[in-house]
Amino acid sequence: MRKLLLFIALCIALALQAKGPRLFHISRSLNKNIVCYDARVSGGKIDAKNPIHVYWQNNEERPGEEDELNALQRRLAFGYKVKSAGGNEACVALVAYGKRPLRICQRDKKWVALVEINGRECRLREIYVKAKGAMSVEYIELRGTATADGRQQKETIRP
Repeated sequence: MRKLLLFIALCIALALQAKGPRLFHISRSLNKNIVCYDARVSGGKIDAKNPIHVYWQNNEERPGEEDELNALQRRLAFGYKVKSAGGNEACVALVAYGKRPLRICQRDKKWVALVEINGRECRLREIYVKAKGAMSVEYIELRGTATADGRQQKETIRP
């Protein structure tokens, strides 16, 4: 019994260690499920080749459960491409909207995704997608906090 408890504790510790700090998430008007973007960090360093773990957090049918993206979701909607990496940071572009690169780095000992919102450098917190249907977007909102003064920022982008 003691070995079983030790094994379970080790599994829990490994699972908690594997989950990196949350950078931001995408929420949509279609349902309460969100797409989470967590930093992939090991030994205090960002994974240069694969700096972000992207997955679904189910908040409707199976609250609290997580699901990996499928290949189509990664390639066409919620994935990202690494543009450059080095110096313990990475620059990535989201597949669905690559016009605003994200810089994954540390600020105040926390991993963050920096992006320009309203012409200001901000810590990205959320991307909200207002959908017309499953395959059509009315607008997106970038929501974050300005690094210079801590003010909340929100910018609406229409396709």
